[in-house]
Amino acid sequence: MYAKPERMQYDENKNSENRKLKEKWWLFGRYSTDLYEQLTQLKKCFVASVVTKHLNFSVSPTNFIFTNKVFVFTTERWDLYTLVQSSLHEVWTRKYSGTLATGLNYSPSDCFANFPFPEGIWQTANPTIADIGEHYHEYRRNLMLQLWLGLTDIYNLFHTRDLTIERVAKVSKKTMPEAEAGYYGIIELRRLHVELDIAVREAYGWNDLDLGHDFHEVETLPENDRVRYTISPTARKEVLKRLLAENHKRAAAEAANQPVKAVKSKQKKSGISSNGGLF
Repeated sequence: MYAKPERMQYDENKNSENRKLKEKWWLFGRYSTDLYEQLTQLKKCFVASVVTKHLNFSVSPTNFIFTNKVFVFTTERWDLYTLVQSSLHEVWTRKYSGTLATGLNYSPSDCFANFPFPEGIWQTANPTIADIGEHYHEYRRNLMLQLWLGLTDIYNLFHTRDLTIERVAKVSKKTMPEAEAGYYGIIELRRLHVELDIAVREAYGWNDLDLGHDFHEVETLPENDRVRYTISPTARKEVLKRLLAENHKRAAAEAANQPVKAVKSKQKKSGISSNGGLF
């Protein structure tokens, strides 16, 4: 539907907002000025779908207009991308976010604002995990172009336990030689994801934690689609335990040492809007 005919149907007597939308029908009705003010300082940002089967962040230009179905992380830093792309963040996210139908409903107020990033990461960038995250993203992007598949299809293959060249060919509709290259591309993407997770683990200083990457059932997923190539159930429990302990420690420190206004200000600078949406 075109904007003007739709806006002309608004009842302007209902509220002043409707009147404004009718008078200036060509303007966006819900426009987050805070978000776009922050984006003017950046050449790129990272975005993720609100409701998704597989949690993934991707690079986006900053001159786009973003719908409310997308969360926007207003940073150019690859080390921060690496952290939110990791299985450690996904474990936390699936614990504290809700679901919609069978998909994850990413809630930044529940799983980003309270996520304990490695100590000091906001103040000092980590070039090691930045390089790993950027390489992972660019490898994945090239693989998507090679197979001409979107993120959901790529990660459906990524999480297929008995993946075959034939399966890749069927999904991608590529010739067998192209599918074979794509098959080994998926295998390499798994290896890179392990490397990414290990780098994030080491950023926390948890070198003693065996992540146990393999095909495991994730109990919070639908019964007919629980198998994922991810960290082990034991590792998931331990990651949650350690992240929660860190979260409580920092919350106690903030409550004891910082005024409430200062905490809110710091949170906003970290990429969280007042209504819980990612900037």
